[in-house]
Amino acid sequence: EHLEDLVPAEGEAPTSLLPPGFLSPRIRPRSPRALEAEMNDIGSSLYRSLHPSGTPPGLPISTPSTSRRTRIPEADTPPRSRPLLATPRPRVSYQVEVCTRESSEFCTRHHDAQKDREAVRAEIEVLRNERLAYEQEGIQTREALARSEAHCRALEARVLVLETHARRLEWQRQAADDFAVEHIMR
Repeated sequence: EHLEDLVPAEGEAPTSLLPPGFLSPRIRPRSPRALEAEMNDIGSSLYRSLHPSGTPPGLPISTPSTSRRTRIPEADTPPRSRPLLATPRPRVSYQVEVCTRESSEFCTRHHDAQKDREAVRAEIEVLRNERLAYEQEGIQTREALARSEAHCRALEARVLVLETHARRLEWQRQAADDFAVEHIMR
């Protein structure tokens, strides 16, 4: 259609179809809005360089009537589908509702998790205190057992001494009886 605009003349140096900013060797991060604006500028300058007349080839200038709300061409839609397409869909309010519901569910879950965490921490603290009490009780029980065993050993030793003393007394009594019988018999 306009191929002569794309091919450089004999004396001209070939030029790039891309805008000069697009060929910049420096790459620097940009915000999404700046990138969007730059892409729009590139697209419009590319469009102007490809189509100097300003109208794209093959598109008619006049357009069929469209609904201003949804920009759906009424000429292309069957009559029974027009009311469905012309009525605005509640997408935004639905998305807001979903986001609100999701964020409230998140907040509820977060709050519940914090309560659960506090309850678990309190239970851990109770269990830790009980464990310390049981350890103290175990230490006291072992000490009491050691004292009791020592006392039992002391009693066993005393009983052994008393039994030995009782046997000695029994021998002495037997010896005295034997001596008395011998003395009488003589």
